[in-house]
Amino acid sequence: MNELSDKWANSSMNDEKEPCIPERTFHRLRRNVESIFGVEIECVKGIEPRYRVSSNDLGPGDSKLYDLILNKATKDEKSKSVREILGLILLGEDIPSGDMEAVKDIMHKLRSIPFDYGKQLITSVEAGDIQGADCAEWDEYYRGYVCLWNKADYNRTDLWVSIGIYDDRVLFYIVTGSQDSAYHAKVSELLDVDNGEMYRGDYWWYEPTDKSLFQLDFQTFPDMKEVKRHAELLIAKIAELPDDIQKPEA
Repeated sequence: MNELSDKWANSSMNDEKEPCIPERTFHRLRRNVESIFGVEIECVKGIEPRYRVSSNDLGPGDSKLYDLILNKATKDEKSKSVREILGLILLGEDIPSGDMEAVKDIMHKLRSIPFDYGKQLITSVEAGDIQGADCAEWDEYYRGYVCLWNKADYNRTDLWVSIGIYDDRVLFYIVTGSQDSAYHAKVSELLDVDNGEMYRGDYWWYEPTDKSLFQLDFQTFPDMKEVKRHAELLIAKIAELPDDIQKPEA
């Protein structure tokens, strides 16, 4: 953890010049890595605790990441060739030029998931297909994230929903630009979200404590009906806040 904090302190991506990685952030990232790769990262206690992949996950066997790629393949005869191509990649061998074109097509399609489905989300709001939301735009700081809000509720509460689309999951946050700590605590209690964490632009991001509302996993492509349903539930939570919840004065 200390080594990662030192690297982060000197990273060109550390826009806020943070001196270290908060412990809470470190453990959230660790859980994300465990989820993505299907492994357990265990703590080896001592004077300086170390973290490592569990020995149970280092032996031979299927990799969740490998399975994730395979699940992108169709279930017909093409699946065999996809498996063969992936086998060559894992062995570090050259891939025939014809097959390489197919690999590039798959990679392009997977890379475009955040943009394609984020664009669909914005279009859905503009068409009035997401109940309660009347505004949407790309997040100014984070690629693949779309901000949704209701103009009247935003003007009253300074709260909106930010949805991040990845290649195998969709994440849902409630966000505010307010820096008032008393307001943060009140919002956390009434919306049933965590205590929030400040990210780029000095915005505070809250995770719903109900993790079924926070993360939506998918195998191939996101289920946009479920994405819209999650968005509507969070937008409704903001709308239902009592009238005394007002945006703090600047």
